[in-house]
Amino acid sequence: MKRLVAYLFGALALVSCGPSGISPADTAELRNMWRANMVPKSTPYELVRAFDRFCTNGPRDADAAETKLRDAGYVPLPRKARGVTAYVIDNRNPAVAVSTDTCLIQADSRSGQTRDFQNYVAKTYPKARAIDPKPLGKNIEQAWSVLSNPPAIIATERTESFGWYRYALILYHPGAT
Repeated sequence: MKRLVAYLFGALALVSCGPSGISPADTAELRNMWRANMVPKSTPYELVRAFDRFCTNGPRDADAAETKLRDAGYVPLPRKARGVTAYVIDNRNPAVAVSTDTCLIQADSRSGQTRDFQNYVAKTYPKARAIDPKPLGKNIEQAWSVLSNPPAIIATERTESFGWYRYALILYHPGAT
């Protein structure tokens, strides 16, 4: 999980270096995108809503996930690691990254995000059990074990990027293929 999260943050930070390996239409949309919208200051509601829509209730199949994200207006960033694709949209909705075992939603930190996500986890996953976040990575703030099918780990991560803090919501299915 540590390598995946590090990759995702790197992909979102490097997008301004110039997309390659994606369609000309996607390249044009990415180049015209306002850079602050790649990882925007999403409201707590938008952040949690994206997690619910694309992670909790999103498809696990890569093609189905891409269809759902593109239907919502997202554009993929160039792929930098096997099986992981990050998507951005030119508005205040958060960035999304998906693989077969992980879904990550990321936005700049704003007031209320932490509490809204805690409330979401309590309501959506009433049997979730808080676990020690330290083994999951140095920037992981909170983590929960979810007894679902398949079992999952939900975590929050806060990182610093160019002087701004970013907040990520992560759904990870260990052992998923």
